[in-house]
Amino acid sequence: MLIRWQLQPVERSFPPLTPTQAPYIPSHIWMAPISYKYCPVSMDDNLSPLQSRKLPWWLWILLAVVLMLVLILIVLTIFFAVRANSKACKDGLQAEQECRNFTHLLEHQLTQANKVLLDAEIWAATCNKTVETLTASLEMEKARGHKQQELVQKLQGEIAELKQKLQDTSKELDRLRKETETSDTGNGSTTGNGSTSFGDTINLFVVSVLLTLSLGALLA
Repeated sequence: MLIRWQLQPVERSFPPLTPTQAPYIPSHIWMAPISYKYCPVSMDDNLSPLQSRKLPWWLWILLAVVLMLVLILIVLTIFFAVRANSKACKDGLQAEQECRNFTHLLEHQLTQANKVLLDAEIWAATCNKTVETLTASLEMEKARGHKQQELVQKLQGEIAELKQKLQDTSKELDRLRKETETSDTGNGSTTGNGSTSFGDTINLFVVSVLLTLSLGALLA
Protein backbone atom coordinates (compact mmCIF):
# COMPACT_ATOMS: atom_id res chain seq x y z
CA MET A 1 0.00 0.00 0.00
CA LEU A 2 1.42 3.36 -1.02
CA ILE A 3 1.19 6.43 1.26
CA ARG A 4 1.23 9.96 -0.12
CA TRP A 5 1.91 13.01 1.97
CA GLN A 6 -0.63 15.78 1.55
CA LEU A 7 -0.37 19.32 2.84
CA GLN A 8 -3.34 20.62 4.86
CA PRO A 9 -3.69 24.14 6.35
CA VAL A 10 -3.73 24.39 10.16
CA GLU A 11 -4.86 27.50 12.07
CA ARG A 12 -2.83 28.65 15.11
CA SER A 13 -4.43 30.40 18.11
CA PHE A 14 -2.62 33.22 19.88
CA PRO A 15 -3.28 34.78 23.34
CA PRO A 16 -4.98 38.20 23.52
CA LEU A 17 -2.82 41.32 23.43
CA THR A 18 -1.95 43.26 26.57
CA PRO A 19 -2.70 47.02 26.96
CA THR A 20 0.93 47.86 26.33
CA GLN A 21 0.88 45.91 23.06
CA ALA A 22 -2.35 47.46 21.79
CA PRO A 23 -0.79 50.75 20.43
CA TYR A 24 1.45 48.70 18.17
CA ILE A 25 -1.45 47.10 16.34
CA PRO A 26 -1.51 48.36 12.75
CA SER A 27 -4.57 50.06 11.35
CA HIS A 28 -5.37 47.17 9.04
CA ILE A 29 -6.57 43.84 10.24
CA TRP A 30 -3.77 41.61 11.25
CA MET A 31 -4.07 37.99 10.14
CA ALA A 32 -2.47 35.19 12.00
CA PRO A 33 0.06 33.16 9.99
CA ILE A 34 -1.04 29.82 8.65
CA SER A 35 1.07 26.80 9.28
CA TYR A 36 1.05 23.51 7.30
CA LYS A 37 1.50 20.02 8.48
CA TYR A 38 1.92 16.70 6.67
CA CYS A 39 -0.49 13.90 7.12
CA PRO A 40 -0.33 10.50 5.42
CA VAL A 41 -2.97 9.77 2.84
CA SER A 42 -3.61 6.30 1.35
CA MET A 43 -2.75 5.79 -2.37
CA ASP A 44 -4.97 2.79 -2.97
CA ASP A 45 -7.73 4.97 -4.28
CA ASN A 46 -5.36 6.77 -6.66
CA LEU A 47 -3.69 3.56 -7.89
CA SER A 48 -6.88 1.71 -8.66
CA PRO A 49 -7.26 3.35 -12.13
CA LEU A 50 -3.62 2.52 -12.92
CA GLN A 51 -4.07 -1.06 -11.85
CA SER A 52 -7.09 -1.33 -14.14
CA ARG A 53 -4.84 -0.14 -17.02
CA LYS A 54 -2.20 -2.87 -16.55
CA LEU A 55 -0.81 -4.36 -19.85
CA PRO A 56 -1.90 -7.92 -20.80
CA TRP A 57 0.55 -10.78 -20.40
CA TRP A 58 0.83 -11.54 -24.12
CA LEU A 59 1.94 -7.97 -24.77
CA TRP A 60 4.74 -8.38 -22.23
CA ILE A 61 5.78 -11.60 -23.98
CA LEU A 62 5.71 -9.84 -27.35
CA LEU A 63 7.84 -7.01 -26.02
CA ALA A 64 10.31 -9.52 -24.60
CA VAL A 65 10.52 -11.35 -27.94
CA VAL A 66 11.04 -8.07 -29.80
CA LEU A 67 13.80 -7.09 -27.40
CA MET A 68 15.45 -10.47 -27.84
CA LEU A 69 15.28 -10.16 -31.62
CA VAL A 70 16.76 -6.67 -31.47
CA LEU A 71 19.59 -7.92 -29.28
CA ILE A 72 20.20 -10.88 -31.62
CA LEU A 73 20.28 -8.56 -34.63
CA ILE A 74 22.71 -6.24 -32.90
CA VAL A 75 24.98 -9.15 -31.96
CA LEU A 76 24.83 -10.60 -35.49
CA THR A 77 25.54 -7.18 -37.02
CA ILE A 78 28.58 -6.74 -34.82
CA PHE A 79 29.74 -10.30 -35.56
CA PHE A 80 29.41 -9.96 -39.33
CA ALA A 81 30.95 -6.49 -39.28
CA VAL A 82 34.00 -7.83 -37.48
CA ARG A 83 34.12 -10.85 -39.76
CA ALA A 84 33.75 -8.72 -42.90
CA ASN A 85 36.72 -6.63 -41.87
CA SER A 86 38.88 -9.70 -41.28
CA LYS A 87 41.65 -10.69 -43.69
CA ALA A 88 40.12 -14.05 -44.54
CA CYS A 89 36.85 -12.40 -45.51
CA LYS A 90 38.66 -9.85 -47.68
CA ASP A 91 40.61 -12.64 -49.36
CA GLY A 92 37.37 -14.53 -49.90
CA LEU A 93 35.71 -11.48 -51.44
CA GLN A 94 38.71 -10.96 -53.72
CA ALA A 95 38.63 -14.62 -54.75
CA GLU A 96 34.89 -14.35 -55.39
CA GLN A 97 35.44 -11.27 -57.56
CA GLU A 98 38.17 -13.06 -59.53
CA CYS A 99 35.91 -16.09 -59.94
CA ARG A 100 33.10 -13.82 -61.15
CA ASN A 101 35.41 -12.16 -63.66
CA PHE A 102 36.62 -15.55 -64.88
CA THR A 103 33.02 -16.70 -65.20
CA HIS A 104 32.18 -13.64 -67.30
CA LEU A 105 35.21 -14.38 -69.50
CA LEU A 106 34.10 -17.99 -69.97
CA GLU A 107 30.57 -16.85 -70.81
CA HIS A 108 31.97 -14.45 -73.41
CA GLN A 109 34.14 -17.19 -74.92
CA LEU A 110 31.17 -19.57 -74.91
CA THR A 111 29.08 -16.97 -76.74
CA GLN A 112 31.82 -16.55 -79.34
CA ALA A 113 32.12 -20.33 -79.71
CA ASN A 114 28.36 -20.64 -80.18
CA LYS A 115 28.50 -17.94 -82.85
CA VAL A 116 31.34 -19.71 -84.65
CA LEU A 117 29.45 -23.00 -84.38
CA LEU A 118 26.33 -21.39 -85.83
CA ASP A 119 28.36 -19.98 -88.74
CA ALA A 120 29.91 -23.43 -89.28
CA GLU A 121 26.47 -25.03 -89.29
CA ILE A 122 25.25 -22.51 -91.86
CA TRP A 123 28.35 -23.12 -93.99
CA ALA A 124 27.89 -26.90 -93.65
CA ALA A 125 24.24 -26.57 -94.71
CA THR A 126 25.34 -24.54 -97.74
CA CYS A 127 27.99 -27.14 -98.59
CA ASN A 128 25.46 -29.95 -98.24
CA LYS A 129 23.09 -28.14 -100.55
CA THR A 130 25.90 -27.59 -103.06
CA VAL A 131 26.88 -31.27 -102.82
CA GLU A 132 23.27 -32.30 -103.39
CA THR A 133 23.10 -30.01 -106.43
CA LEU A 134 26.38 -31.39 -107.80
CA THR A 135 25.23 -34.95 -107.12
CA ALA A 136 22.01 -34.30 -109.02
CA SER A 137 23.99 -32.77 -111.88
CA LEU A 138 26.37 -35.74 -111.85
CA GLU A 139 23.46 -38.16 -111.97
CA MET A 140 22.04 -36.23 -114.91
CA GLU A 141 25.42 -36.31 -116.63
CA LYS A 142 25.69 -40.04 -115.96
CA ALA A 143 22.25 -40.60 -117.42
CA ARG A 144 23.18 -38.47 -120.41
CA GLY A 145 26.47 -40.39 -120.73
CA HIS A 146 24.57 -43.69 -120.68
CA LYS A 147 22.28 -42.39 -123.39
CA GLN A 148 25.24 -41.20 -125.44
CA GLN A 149 26.97 -44.53 -124.90
CA GLU A 150 23.88 -46.37 -126.09
CA LEU A 151 23.71 -44.03 -129.08
CA VAL A 152 27.41 -44.63 -129.80
CA GLN A 153 26.93 -48.37 -129.60
CA LYS A 154 23.96 -48.10 -131.93
CA LEU A 155 25.94 -45.93 -134.35
CA GLN A 156 28.89 -48.28 -134.14
CA GLY A 157 26.59 -51.14 -135.09
CA GLU A 158 25.27 -49.16 -138.03
CA ILE A 159 28.85 -48.25 -139.03
CA ALA A 160 29.81 -51.90 -138.90
CA GLU A 161 26.86 -52.73 -141.13
CA LEU A 162 27.83 -49.93 -143.52
CA LYS A 163 31.45 -51.14 -143.56
CA GLN A 164 30.21 -54.61 -144.40
CA LYS A 165 28.04 -53.17 -147.16
CA LEU A 166 31.01 -51.09 -148.35
CA GLN A 167 33.19 -54.18 -148.49
CA ASP A 168 30.49 -56.01 -150.40
CA THR A 169 30.18 -53.04 -152.74
CA SER A 170 33.95 -52.94 -153.25
CA LYS A 171 33.96 -56.61 -154.13
CA GLU A 172 31.08 -56.03 -156.49
CA LEU A 173 32.96 -53.12 -158.07
CA ASP A 174 36.06 -55.24 -158.53
CA ARG A 175 33.99 -57.96 -160.09
CA LEU A 176 32.26 -55.52 -162.40
CA ARG A 177 35.53 -53.86 -163.31
CA LYS A 178 36.99 -57.20 -164.28
CA GLU A 179 33.91 -58.03 -166.30
CA THR A 180 34.14 -54.64 -167.99
CA GLU A 181 37.78 -55.18 -168.89
CA THR A 182 37.05 -58.62 -170.33
CA SER A 183 34.05 -57.41 -172.28
CA ASP A 184 35.64 -54.42 -174.07
CA THR A 185 35.40 -56.26 -177.38
CA GLY A 186 31.75 -57.20 -176.92
CA ASN A 187 28.70 -55.73 -178.74
CA GLY A 188 27.27 -52.27 -178.03
CA SER A 189 24.17 -53.44 -176.21
CA THR A 190 26.22 -55.47 -173.84
CA THR A 191 28.53 -52.51 -173.25
CA GLY A 192 25.61 -50.19 -172.58
CA ASN A 193 24.17 -52.54 -169.99
CA GLY A 194 27.58 -52.93 -168.31
CA SER A 195 28.07 -49.19 -168.18
CA THR A 196 24.68 -48.74 -166.58
CA SER A 197 25.43 -51.36 -163.93
CA PHE A 198 28.82 -49.79 -163.27
CA GLY A 199 27.26 -46.32 -162.81
CA ASP A 200 24.74 -47.65 -160.28
CA THR A 201 27.53 -49.33 -158.38
CA ILE A 202 29.54 -46.09 -158.24
CA ASN A 203 26.53 -44.17 -156.97
CA LEU A 204 26.02 -46.74 -154.20
CA PHE A 205 29.69 -46.47 -153.24
CA VAL A 206 29.51 -42.66 -153.02
CA VAL A 207 26.40 -42.83 -150.85
CA SER A 208 28.09 -45.32 -148.52
CA VAL A 209 31.17 -43.12 -148.16
CA LEU A 210 29.09 -40.02 -147.43
CA LEU A 211 27.05 -41.91 -144.82
CA THR A 212 30.25 -43.14 -143.14
CA LEU A 213 31.65 -39.60 -142.98
CA SER A 214 28.40 -38.29 -141.51
CA LEU A 215 28.42 -40.94 -138.78
CA GLY A 216 32.07 -40.14 -137.99
CA ALA A 217 31.17 -36.45 -137.60
CA LEU A 218 28.31 -37.35 -135.27
CA LEU A 219 30.57 -39.51 -133.11
CA ALA A 220 33.15 -36.71 -132.86
